[in-house]
Amino acid sequence: MMFLKKLFGFLSPLKPLVYISLAAWVMHIILRVLLLFRNNPYGFPFVSKPDWYIFHAVCYDFIWICNALLVFTIVAGLIQFIVSRKNSAKKSEPAKASKHPVFSVCIILYAIFHGILLPVTFLDHELLRFLGSHLSFGLANTYKDTSSIVMFWDYVANDLSVPYLQFVVLILMFPFTYGVYRLLKKANWSFKGTAIFLVIFYIASSLFVNVIWTGNARATKLRPVTTLVWNEIFSSGKAGGLSSEELAQHKTTFEALWNHIEGDSLWIFPKDDATSKSPLFRIPTDALTQDSALLAKRAKHPNFIVVFMESHRGLNTGFLNPGMKPSPTPYFDSLAASSRVWARMHTSGLPTTGGVLSSHVGIPHHSKLAQATDLAHVFIPSFASVLTDSGYTTHYFSAADPAWDNLGVWMSKWYTAQHYDRNREDDSTFFDHAITYVNDTLATQDKPFLVTLMTRSNHYPFNFAAGMTDEEKNLPLTERVKVTMNYADRQLARFMRSVESKDWFQNTYVIIMADHGFPLGENGVSTMNGGAFSNATWIPFLIHGEGIEAQLDTATAAQIDVAPTILELAGLAVPNMFMGHNLLRGHGEGLSLGAYNGYTAIGYEGLRLITRHPEEGGDIQGLFAEGDTHQNEDIQESRPQDGKRLKDLMDSLIRLADYSLERGF
Repeated sequence: MMFLKKLFGFLSPLKPLVYISLAAWVMHIILRVLLLFRNNPYGFPFVSKPDWYIFHAVCYDFIWICNALLVFTIVAGLIQFIVSRKNSAKKSEPAKASKHPVFSVCIILYAIFHGILLPVTFLDHELLRFLGSHLSFGLANTYKDTSSIVMFWDYVANDLSVPYLQFVVLILMFPFTYGVYRLLKKANWSFKGTAIFLVIFYIASSLFVNVIWTGNARATKLRPVTTLVWNEIFSSGKAGGLSSEELAQHKTTFEALWNHIEGDSLWIFPKDDATSKSPLFRIPTDALTQDSALLAKRAKHPNFIVVFMESHRGLNTGFLNPGMKPSPTPYFDSLAASSRVWARMHTSGLPTTGGVLSSHVGIPHHSKLAQATDLAHVFIPSFASVLTDSGYTTHYFSAADPAWDNLGVWMSKWYTAQHYDRNREDDSTFFDHAITYVNDTLATQDKPFLVTLMTRSNHYPFNFAAGMTDEEKNLPLTERVKVTMNYADRQLARFMRSVESKDWFQNTYVIIMADHGFPLGENGVSTMNGGAFSNATWIPFLIHGEGIEAQLDTATAAQIDVAPTILELAGLAVPNMFMGHNLLRGHGEGLSLGAYNGYTAIGYEGLRLITRHPEEGGDIQGLFAEGDTHQNEDIQESRPQDGKRLKDLMDSLIRLADYSLERGF
């Protein structure tokens, strides 16, 4: 106790640091409220559930502010202690801490520190509202041109939330914070009591955001600027460091592989400077754009319904496991019987953002960055944007809040409109809305349409399905997932049966897949960060529609193939940067490629290799035959050369994919 008493006495001159911290925290709370409870500049809510974010935001800010306070306090205390000891040795008496300028200098520096972070934080918030992306060095480089100042002014002037509010906040930010500081200082709170409050609230905040109510997507969206700067300097994980020689080598490897798998020469990779365009960039030849079969498809203007079934595991899908009785997916199975099915389809990213984005853009999810947020400022075309530009009306329907993981920002770039309501988060009410809108609105227009549906009820912890009994909710996860998959299957059946008899449906292609699977203990893995085994990556996939013959295809495939396949069905051949292939080309055994939370995987030439990402050590996690979809036998020890060959190829492709995602189209 005597030690604490002396410590508080020694540090008491640093009370202004505490007041500055609390005043800054109050201002950050106000900035968070202005971010979360306001519309974005385009008139839509920035987040649909601000109440799911604000308490976390308050805690995140309190934690980093306390961390900064602790660092400054320790530095000031150490310097003062050293100086006091030297003075004591010289004068034979201790110097009084309160009379030494060290603390005063630290207080001034701390005030400057927060004075810089406040406007930078506000800028970061506005970038999130306008672009969906946090402030970063890459973003600064993208918008370094002086014309960006004019663009910023135009955005502020036309902000459909409150025009020019940004300037009002910037003007009042510092006087308000200083006023709060003066009030706190005037109150002259007990230094000891304030310190105890800080410690207690710090512990409570840490428990709340890390244990009680966690969420990676929320944490990504609410990253404080200090975390952003730290990540940019020390752990950004970007691939931009590729030398021109490395880039050329990876590009050559990819082109040779892509041409081999594609099996024809109807596409050209331009030979101009690889840094001016994506190294993945290619253009169609005249022979392809004028192909009679492609022109005939384009003339039909077919509609598209693309369904992402949340967490539908290939391991629990009936038509992929004929011996499994009873099947949790009876309707999906019946539809598969009259569709073309790919039995070796893998997701190209985890979790939902990874699967949905890679399916749209034809490139595996970034191996290290949170692509949905970190690269939101980069333009990457998708099958949806190509259809939109080609005269389609395109609509994205989501049962889960697309703002949660920043997917809404991407969909707003690509689609005509988005549909989400927090009262329609169950697949039943979600599909009810989709049925009504498709039949009564989209089907009555003269334009062809694309409808993309993202379900929710089969989501971990697999107890979201409406009407689940207590007995079902208490089942083990391995059994509970069957209940929720069956529920989602019934809702899918209702949707399909409500539209399949309509005239417009005869000119419609239906593509149904999972966004990803989910590990439930198979291969010793039970978390989404535990690897790239088939429990998480193997997914059901089918295409149903006129001219699509019922067939079980065993070619290797991945979500990067979805975009080029959809555009082939639409009769569109446009310049693109897809790494995937048209699955209907009927040539070769295919390629699967994906990045999954520190792991990467490739399927090629009848084998599937899983490794840690090179930045995570690059260790091989397993080598399996592609036909071993349950991955029961690891053959790495018996075929080490195959493992090394595939690993080298995969590392090259993943680095090229990361590089291309960071630069866009």
